[in-house]
Amino acid sequence: MLGGLPTKTKILLVGNFLSAIGNGLVLPYLFIYLHTIRGIPSGIAGLIVGYGALISLLSSPVVGTTIDHFGPKPVLMLSLLVSGVGYASLSLVHNIPTALLTMTIVSIGQSAMWPSQGAIGVETTAEEQRQQLFGANFALMNIGLGVGGLISSAIVSLGNPKSFEYMYWCDGASFILYLGVVIFIRGVGHRSVEEREERREMSGGWREVIADKRFVRFWLVMLAAIIFGYSQLEVGFASFATFVAHVPPSNIAYAYAANTALIGIGQMWMIKMTKNLSSSRGLALAAFLWMMSWITLSLSGLHHATALLFIILCQMIFGIGEMVWSPLIPSITNKLAPEHLRGRYNSASSNAWQVALIMGPVIAGNLLGAGLHWLWIGILVAGLLGVITVALRLKLPTRV
Repeated sequence: MLGGLPTKTKILLVGNFLSAIGNGLVLPYLFIYLHTIRGIPSGIAGLIVGYGALISLLSSPVVGTTIDHFGPKPVLMLSLLVSGVGYASLSLVHNIPTALLTMTIVSIGQSAMWPSQGAIGVETTAEEQRQQLFGANFALMNIGLGVGGLISSAIVSLGNPKSFEYMYWCDGASFILYLGVVIFIRGVGHRSVEEREERREMSGGWREVIADKRFVRFWLVMLAAIIFGYSQLEVGFASFATFVAHVPPSNIAYAYAANTALIGIGQMWMIKMTKNLSSSRGLALAAFLWMMSWITLSLSGLHHATALLFIILCQMIFGIGEMVWSPLIPSITNKLAPEHLRGRYNSASSNAWQVALIMGPVIAGNLLGAGLHWLWIGILVAGLLGVITVALRLKLPTRV
């Protein structure tokens, strides 16, 4: 998986793997923790989770500018410190104000971590290694999330609030470990005073990013794909599986486990299988697979006797789409990005995720809350069909 990558890149990937284990400890539990353990009303707890995405969205333009000016390494190091403090501080939440304050800290840290991590990864690799870099990163992240989830499932108990506090402390510590690893990445990711001045003179800032019509079209297609794909997993998928397919929530975990295991095992193989596929066709293929996963999910609502099988199959098909998507999107982003604007382009790419993660649950919540489960499925399928049609017409950089 890591063979042939530079040592600095391997160090970065190991650090991200450690933080993924920490995130896996707490990933499914934030809403449950705020509502069930800390007694925050469910509606407000949901708003607090959405508030975190909004903070990330608002802070991302500043993050991109800072990365381009100072370099990705100092931004990454600061983001890991802030994330570590933020996640550990979730253990201290007891009311709405402290929950909002802590989510602000966490969201700022995470909004800076992802684009700075991507930018420094690009600086440590040659262009022909980018697909492997992003693919390996996604595979290791999923393995880490799976390991963390297995650990937390054996420790977390609704009857023991301390168990949740321990998990958040451990998650915070995982980012500090990542910070310790990043210290050993030397010779990249910094900007000298002369480089800062040179970049300031040559950069058109965010105006230059917005004026890049090819990137804007790509960004819009990416946004739509995430809205009708990824952003539906937490609310829409779980709700349909529980209330329409009548699969017990405990059994839904098998579907997530199948997804994670498949990605961890098959990501690098998928890169080899799709290496000759054009960027536009790769983007369309990912959207097609997600569309097929939602169609498969709909079958679980029609055949209750085999509902769990269709639920698991849905997540496996979705996972194959993720394996196509994960190395492709950051590679396209960084190919389109001029070197002096790489931080802004990566931040804009992360920004699309934040917008989608706000819009997606709103779409799912309103439709599913009104009992319009089949309309929800229809909108997702139609939306992804539109993404496929437009993606095939995009003029994107060729794959290496």
